[in-house]
Amino acid sequence: MVAFFRRYFLLILFFCLQAGFWKLTEDMLPDMGIVPDVPGRAAVKALSFGDEEFYFRVLALDIQNAGDTFGRFTELYKYDFKKLYAWFTLLDSLDNESDYMPFIASYYYSQTQYVPDVRYVVNYLYEHSAGRPEKKYWWLAQAVYLAQHKLNDSDLALKMAKPLENADNAPYWVRQLPAFVHEKRGEMEDALQIIEHIQANSKNIPEGELRFMTYFVKERLKKLEKMQDGK
Repeated sequence: MVAFFRRYFLLILFFCLQAGFWKLTEDMLPDMGIVPDVPGRAAVKALSFGDEEFYFRVLALDIQNAGDTFGRFTELYKYDFKKLYAWFTLLDSLDNESDYMPFIASYYYSQTQYVPDVRYVVNYLYEHSAGRPEKKYWWLAQAVYLAQHKLNDSDLALKMAKPLENADNAPYWVRQLPAFVHEKRGEMEDALQIIEHIQANSKNIPEGELRFMTYFVKERLKKLEKMQDGK
């Protein structure tokens, strides 16, 4: 009987200690951070154990869910975009063919409430795509849009758009983006030259596209003449 009461007393004591611990620590939350620290490329290569594609998917999923784990929801303006940019480029070192990271960058992280951080997204999309615009033209087009309409930086938009002029396999509207950016900047002559270059160096242009390019050239020539007459 004594042994029974001793066990019962110990059970009550441990319960009280546990309840006291919960009460004292209920407002103490772990500092889990938002964007994890960025490891070195050599470390990532080693930790992939030869299966870089699998490790790329694991890390990419972590970055997609960063800040929204363990019941949390974190506003995008609280993210460290310098870290995110480093993660984007690091993951490209494992797989730069995948559209996973540029998709997350342009459609999710670009929606941050702190607009200046969008520049990190634009720079990443440019670095991911600029050397191969014929394959990655979509992400350069997104970079042009973000630079022009979110950052209101026409110089950056033009830099993003320039590689698209020679993206031979891209749709014509994509190749014409540099002309539209030039026109937005009031550079009618440069816009005309791009459209004329595309028109002169392309084969089998669909009739609708050809009509548009002809219309574009005629209308911008009129605008250019008015601008010159006004000087």
